[in-house]
Amino acid sequence: MKKISLYIHVPFCKKKCSYCDFVSYENVEENLIDQYFQALYEEIRAYRTLLNGNYTVETIFIGGGTPNFVAVEYIEKLMQVLFDSFEVEKDAEITMEANPNGHSNKEEMLRYKKAGINRLSLGLQSADDALLKEIGRSHCFQDFQDAFAAARQAGFDNVNIDLIFGFFGQDRKAFEDTVQYVVQTQCEHVSAYSLKLGEETPLYETYMEQGIDVEEEDWEDREMYRYVCRELEENGYEQYELSNFAKKGYLCKHNTNYWDTKEYIGFGVAAHSYKDHARFFNTSDLEQYLEDIKRNASAIEEIEQLNLQKRKEEFIIMGLRKTKGFEVDDYTRRFGSDFFADYEKETAYLIEAKLIETDKKNVWLTEEGKDFANIAMMEFITEINY
Repeated sequence: MKKISLYIHVPFCKKKCSYCDFVSYENVEENLIDQYFQALYEEIRAYRTLLNGNYTVETIFIGGGTPNFVAVEYIEKLMQVLFDSFEVEKDAEITMEANPNGHSNKEEMLRYKKAGINRLSLGLQSADDALLKEIGRSHCFQDFQDAFAAARQAGFDNVNIDLIFGFFGQDRKAFEDTVQYVVQTQCEHVSAYSLKLGEETPLYETYMEQGIDVEEEDWEDREMYRYVCRELEENGYEQYELSNFAKKGYLCKHNTNYWDTKEYIGFGVAAHSYKDHARFFNTSDLEQYLEDIKRNASAIEEIEQLNLQKRKEEFIIMGLRKTKGFEVDDYTRRFGSDFFADYEKETAYLIEAKLIETDKKNVWLTEEGKDFANIAMMEFITEINY
């Protein structure tokens, strides 16, 4: 049978961060949360006939929003519905994102683990309380330390820590202290993201009011990036993607499947899916989602069938996110043509610009290319469609 990944979106938060542009809702009433999860369970069950007998589930990712903002019972029931509905592999990677001040004490962590979750992604972002407050995070550094300790006490031996850097005026020393703290935790995985602000976010508006050009290249941001890469590598973490680092044996299988352009199904408001060379998207309107599921157990709003050219471009762009790049033979197997023949001009230009390298077996970004990844990737797009 074929393998597939599942993503489940839990769009609720205690407080929406000022830099967040994901579809999420803060401090909603319990009744709405309950309605949402009932709809979510129904949407999942509707896929049983499509997937069972044809696919096994190798990864599940519960993201948000803040999944551990809602009562633990909802997550327990969600896991039961997933196990009842699909053939989940015994060694499937099952991740849940968690905020440090959500439901995250030892007893709650034990319940998540008993429900089947075997990987946690904890959002630290920074160990600097002043910065956390400035960017609208609802937790403090002590909250994170308590949540991480509770996760370890509950037996979680696969924990990711999320970091964000590149805020205007961010204290460099405080950032380096954060990285050193993360190293000391001996967590298995680190995701370190350079800040990218959407125009609809409060922080974007704040920066614009202060006359800060958020589009201007920030070389302090690049110095922070190089620092985190160097420190994590020196302490036993392998960088396997632009923003992701793992100890041996702990790379995130779910996200790797995205970068390998494998198939996945998304459930919930605003969830995206990719199957049979088509992308489909659920409505991003919560009320519409509830209505659509109630009416026909589906909230798909748009379907985009990817032609051969778009599939090639996506394979290249996603592949270049990986530190080792993409395999040329894999390109040939998928598309029946030679990569270097298809992209002779683009490849020659990027090699001369020292943004990519190749040994004819793989193609990958250079160290300089990582700083200009978007520019390098755009060379492979025939028309702007991303």
